[in-house]
Amino acid sequence: MAVASDPVYLLDFYCFKPPEELVVTTADVDKAWNERRKAEGSIFAQSAAYTPEEAARVDAEAQDIIDFQARVFHKAGLADNATYLPKSIHPKYCGNNPKTDLNSAADECRQAICGAVEGLFKKTGLQPKDIDILVTTCSIYCPTPSIASMVTNAFGMRKDVQAYHLGGMGCSNGVVGMNLVADLLKAHPNCNALFVTNETTTPAFYRGKDKHRLVTNVLFRMGAAAILMTNKPALKKKAKYVLQHRCRVQLSASDAAYKCIWYGPDDEGLNGIYLGLDVVKEASQGLTIAMTKIGRYVLNWDQIGAYLRNYLQRVVLKRPDVPPYQPAFGECVDHFLIHAGGAKVLDGIGKNLQLSEEHLWPSRVVLRYYGNVSSSTTWYTLAAVESLRGVRQGDRVLQIGVGSGIKCGVNVWKALRTVEEVHDAWAMRAEAGDRTRLPDVSHGLRHVGLRLIGWALLGLLLALSYAIMARVAGPAGPAVGMPAQGGGGGVASGGSEGGVVAAAPGYEQVLRLLLPPLLGDRLLGAPA
Repeated sequence: MAVASDPVYLLDFYCFKPPEELVVTTADVDKAWNERRKAEGSIFAQSAAYTPEEAARVDAEAQDIIDFQARVFHKAGLADNATYLPKSIHPKYCGNNPKTDLNSAADECRQAICGAVEGLFKKTGLQPKDIDILVTTCSIYCPTPSIASMVTNAFGMRKDVQAYHLGGMGCSNGVVGMNLVADLLKAHPNCNALFVTNETTTPAFYRGKDKHRLVTNVLFRMGAAAILMTNKPALKKKAKYVLQHRCRVQLSASDAAYKCIWYGPDDEGLNGIYLGLDVVKEASQGLTIAMTKIGRYVLNWDQIGAYLRNYLQRVVLKRPDVPPYQPAFGECVDHFLIHAGGAKVLDGIGKNLQLSEEHLWPSRVVLRYYGNVSSSTTWYTLAAVESLRGVRQGDRVLQIGVGSGIKCGVNVWKALRTVEEVHDAWAMRAEAGDRTRLPDVSHGLRHVGLRLIGWALLGLLLALSYAIMARVAGPAGPAVGMPAQGGGGGVASGGSEGGVVAAAPGYEQVLRLLLPPLLGDRLLGAPA
């Protein structure tokens, strides 16, 4: 667990929007799937090598694979005509003959990553020579020279730029990788760091029939994000967020966690990303540990107290009837950036963290219009929040990533200014009417300001009244009810009877006239 003692700022970021020609439609998918069934199903192929029984079995297997992918697609939360794939594996361009070679992978990677980095430079006005640290991440595609070298070459960066590439770290690395970026910035003051996230889908495409590996074909889509971090004090005013806390959890020591997601060949030697049935279970364990660590930094005192009471009952008093405490993070955090691995994944995380649908909506909209873009997913989610809902100065943002290993990462950001910009990746949804502006709270601030001014004027009035009455009363005379000390014995000057000096008008009476009754009674006590 790390706390950001030396400020690390998120200056800005950019999410790549693929060209519209790469949009995946259900018509393209259905056509490719049906053509595959005709090619593999014996009824359509009329293969003489099959007996009628074998032909029926092979045809049923082919149809079962198509039906399985269709079920996954319709439950995954992806839109029918919105997500993107590169031409190398896009059914509209390649049909059932995807190109998964290294050249095709390099083309996709270069298009997405360079598009994101170029967009960031245009947006911020910075130049490639302004970058001191470069960190890139992509899990499956890991070329030589590295992707970091590809970026350095494409943009002509300085010879002394510190460039690193992170491979094989899965979907979580868009969040977990921020640990390395922040640590590098802490070790190198007054620097800018460029963090680039991507998952090149071309080499990850699976050609076989194993359902554990077919799921990724349906869910994963093309995308990339470029994030500009800095620790330069001069850029603080331009920064959007400051990184307050960061936490990462690694469960790879457990065989179950280590083997539930992996990339490798099936029984026929065809490579693909294997998703085990226990992925949700292992990911939940990692996320529970991460949220427990980060909870003390984001939960309010009421929830911390409730947790301690629950812990006392369960652990100390050993009461079996008391369930574990589940804090409502939605009451303490303004925005959630959750890795959109699938609709069911979001449902489970939302239930465990007691989040409302309003909190889950940004992640669902990313899944719908961009699919699972791996390590870039949470950055597309932040772009959706800024574009379609807005972030107010002081808002707290919780970024959650889960990936192979199992690895979990949680980052806590604080907004340094109000942000309502529309990102290029979400301009089409803003234009379609999905955008909701932040409510105007300026009248509330004016109301508070007027009340403060009113109290200040009241205090000034009280001070003036005190000064005036002090001048009118003059020097303090004998106390009320005490005999006068002058000669003549019976009656003091001023006509007071019974040897008692008449009291001058008291401050209390004056204040009671000036103050409202309730306030006067509260300050001075009820009148006798």
